[in-house]
Amino acid sequence: MANEEGYRDNKYYPDSQAPTRNQSNDVALFRYADILLEKSEAILRGANATNGDSPLSLVNQVRSKAQAAAFTSVDLTGLLQERAREFADEGWRRNDLIRFGLYEQPWGIKTDANPQKRIFPIPTPELQLNSKLVQNPGY
Repeated sequence: MANEEGYRDNKYYPDSQAPTRNQSNDVALFRYADILLEKSEAILRGANATNGDSPLSLVNQVRSKAQAAAFTSVDLTGLLQERAREFADEGWRRNDLIRFGLYEQPWGIKTDANPQKRIFPIPTPELQLNSKLVQNPGY
């Protein structure tokens, strides 16, 4: 069936019985795992723990759902790596690298270390429509 052809992220399986492209498998914008890992990061960065949670217990909640072995300790580096595994193909990596101060580091084919690339240019048509907009620096 045409709805099932091509590469697909296996987190959201296609419905082979659906008569239309409405597969009822929309990608979630925020997942509970994201909330748990964000809370873990906040505690690691100095926020007060609540509900008896620790960064380690929060990360291990996410890992147990994925049937992965529990961590015995966690730091910011390990948390960033866990976010890369958990949110692969969900579009969070760039934001995570910027927040952790690692976006400018070269990797693969990315060699530009310009910190101005953290922000995007405002499209010319938008600048033309709104005279109060000012182009972001560097563009």
